[in-house]
Amino acid sequence: MNETIKELAEKAGFSLWEDEPWKPNGAIVDWCCNYDRELELFAELIIQRCIDICEEGSTSQMTSSGAANLIRVTLAK
Repeated sequence: MNETIKELAEKAGFSLWEDEPWKPNGAIVDWCCNYDRELELFAELIIQRCIDICEEGSTSQMTSSGAANLIRVTLAK
């Protein structure tokens, strides 16, 4: 999971595994409870981040392909 998505998941309220020795191998999110509210907030945060990325771009980046590429590059970090 890339750092941007992990940061948004944590901001949405998901419980994340730390360095516990008993965590499942490679696990990031601890799926210990019902995350209905957190999933909705997570989606809203992703959408808002995409909007922010578009608003930060220059006019030449705001074509449909330019905006898509800017989002792809920024969220891949």
